[in-house]
Amino acid sequence: MTEFNKFYKDKRFYIPILVLIGFELLFQLLAGFYKPYLKKKSYAANVNQIIGHVVEKKQEHDPDILLIGTSVAYQGLSLPILQEKIKGTGLKIQSVAIPGSELIVQSLAIEKALQEFQNVKLVIYVGEITMPWVSKTDLTLPTLAMINEFDKASALKKVSDFKYDASKIDFHINFNWKDRKDWNFYIGYLYNYDDWAYLFFKSIAYRRDLKDFIVDPGKRLKYISRKNANPNLNFYEYENDRAEKMSDYNITNLENCLKKTHPTDNFDPIPTTSNPDHKRAIFDTCYVGKYSTNIQARTKETDIYFKRLSYIYSHIREKNIKIINIFAPYSNIIDNQLGGAGRVQVWKEELEKLNPPNPVLVDFRNVFDGKNSDEYCYDVIHLNHNGAVLFSEALGDYLKNNLNELMKNDKK
Repeated sequence: MTEFNKFYKDKRFYIPILVLIGFELLFQLLAGFYKPYLKKKSYAANVNQIIGHVVEKKQEHDPDILLIGTSVAYQGLSLPILQEKIKGTGLKIQSVAIPGSELIVQSLAIEKALQEFQNVKLVIYVGEITMPWVSKTDLTLPTLAMINEFDKASALKKVSDFKYDASKIDFHINFNWKDRKDWNFYIGYLYNYDDWAYLFFKSIAYRRDLKDFIVDPGKRLKYISRKNANPNLNFYEYENDRAEKMSDYNITNLENCLKKTHPTDNFDPIPTTSNPDHKRAIFDTCYVGKYSTNIQARTKETDIYFKRLSYIYSHIREKNIKIINIFAPYSNIIDNQLGGAGRVQVWKEELEKLNPPNPVLVDFRNVFDGKNSDEYCYDVIHLNHNGAVLFSEALGDYLKNNLNELMKNDKK
């Protein structure tokens, strides 16, 4: 006991504790001071970069139309093309689509955007037809990283509203008696402290990022220096310039895709117009497509998804803002497997509940009809530059021809 007391009375014991407390106070009291130093293209950095840029450009580009969605919208739609298509209307379009974002992140993003942008009259939700069937009930690390960049009270409320299991996990004990009969005693629920610690303490949320920074500060500082020397002066945060295309791999189906792009079992030369990152992206998205369910009927996952989507729609509709849904084009090798008529019907029925009386669902999956879709796809679900041009022109034409109707201020 004497040694124990000596240990805790030793001043050296408190030095790392005080350093950690100091870091946390710095993060909490000077909110945002570390954000410019976040790792390039990390989930946290993406949220801050996208939201921060469009807000910064508000004075010169205060939007009337907002796009929301995931990387499918982020990479698949060109804001310069869309703006050019509607320039005769005097309206402005902007995007808060965030790569890798679940609905909870999209909900926080659109709420923050609508606080800033008071002129918005139309929201375009770029839906992914497969997403309702893969809804998650646990908070993944990317999602935690992204919601942690929003107002803490709002993020915590969303976790509760969206019915994530961050607050509880099943815990049980098995007793094996002499007769070998198992007795299971379920002892309520326990708090998932990892998730809550991540949301409450910035020093925990940023621990991996800080580690990378400390290990190689030069690389991070060079990126920040280049970024500051060449600021993005455009009203849009991103424009897809990827020239790589899936067609270079002559893929015929998902199984064939996994064989041709496998990171360790395939040694075929990478096409000169591709690169290792592109090949890996194709493999990853083919893997997701191959092992995703193609159930066409409703499931418990679809119920969760549309319940969460209802929170986004309710917030938008309360502000008397119109919403339309669109489906983006994919590579044919996945769309034929995962985008069946049964799923489209589920979407239509749910949108009738979420967005009455006349929900708008525009399906752009036919944009590549009559063409080799893989010429326009970077990977299975993301478009390359040429694909983004075709998709954007199609959406732009639709908006130009239908804006008068879409922008009617019908008070619900």
